[in-house]
Amino acid sequence: KRNVSGDGGARILSGDAAEVPTGNEDDQEETHDLAMLIPSEFVGALIGTGGSVIRRIQWQAHTTIAISNPDQIYPGTQSRIVTVMSPSLAALDAAQQLLLLRLAQNYPERFTEVGVVVPDEVMGRVIGKAGKRIATIRERCQAEVTQREAVQNGERLLVLKGSVVEMTHAMQQVIAYLFEEAKDGGQQREGVGLQ
Repeated sequence: KRNVSGDGGARILSGDAAEVPTGNEDDQEETHDLAMLIPSEFVGALIGTGGSVIRRIQWQAHTTIAISNPDQIYPGTQSRIVTVMSPSLAALDAAQQLLLLRLAQNYPERFTEVGVVVPDEVMGRVIGKAGKRIATIRERCQAEVTQREAVQNGERLLVLKGSVVEMTHAMQQVIAYLFEEAKDGGQQREGVGLQ
């Protein structure tokens, strides 16, 4: 789990791990983290003047969003880590749509790729048996979806390429597969194998 620290609106990742600020531990719901990789050249459009854009997206989607510092580039890429955190899967989906739409509006010809950092132990949920799930994402969403070994231990990189519509639809499926145990109350669905 990545750690965050920050001041006010947008939260900035610091180092490898910091806890999301919490109140009473007994009242806390499980928080789901979605770590997206956004090319460094585009991140300013997500932050906005004085953090105005990222604060608005957090408010609209009811999420906390952490953006890594400019010197914290994900190894092997030119991308910064944008982590969306929420106990609600619907909020994660809303936030990713708002983030990707913002980038597509600002960089319509150049923004065609987003990465997702996936822990090794849950990558099988996205790939599926014999690659069936990843093939379904490609077919339904018309996005190019590739998997790469990440430079960091214990993580893999999923890269989504296409139009903003294709990428947001593919990201919706990725979120659904990554967090399916949370949706199912911890119960694995019949016929769904985790590899």
